[in-house]
Amino acid sequence: MGVSRFSTAVVETISTSPCIHDAVECGQIISHHAFNPMMSPEEAKANEYDPDTIAQIELDDEARKEAAQLILQIEAAFAGIPRPAATLSVARGYDDEWILSEDRVLELNAQDPEMTWQEVTDASIQACQEYFFFSDAEGWRFYLPAYMCHYLRDFPDAGWDAVYWACVSLDHVDLLDEAQLRCVDHFVQLCHKYEGL
Repeated sequence: MGVSRFSTAVVETISTSPCIHDAVECGQIISHHAFNPMMSPEEAKANEYDPDTIAQIELDDEARKEAAQLILQIEAAFAGIPRPAATLSVARGYDDEWILSEDRVLELNAQDPEMTWQEVTDASIQACQEYFFFSDAEGWRFYLPAYMCHYLRDFPDAGWDAVYWACVSLDHVDLLDEAQLRCVDHFVQLCHKYEGL
């Protein structure tokens, strides 16, 4: 995952204006233009990017469109999921302390404000990538859509891949219905198709 996907060793940069230069880095020639990962194929063609770079931008654009469609499917399939006892802070507690009393679980649970999975913040997801190792089926059903959507919003180069490995392992999917399982399967297929996982 990441910039390594670019066979032309294009430089990834925040700038949207092309930078005309030749350079050599790590033994590879860098493309004439600095590369904005969110650039549209039309912008790349207008800026006269090389064919390989345009092809990669077109592929990424296609990936983002498919990811956006999957987010809509996830939102529909996982509507109204009840909040679990094993929230993010509870999972972190199990990771840190291993054994939690009922009172400690309630205390940690109260630290997480989200009442729906849509309220889970990106920062919370990024800070608790270990969640799926320390949760149960109820927790998976609640947090899995939040993690998948977080990943898909930055697709195809999200980088926060704990949810990918959770979807591959399918450890606690007992409570997922058919539509939800289809979302998980589609998520894994997208990762394989566009990120080579």
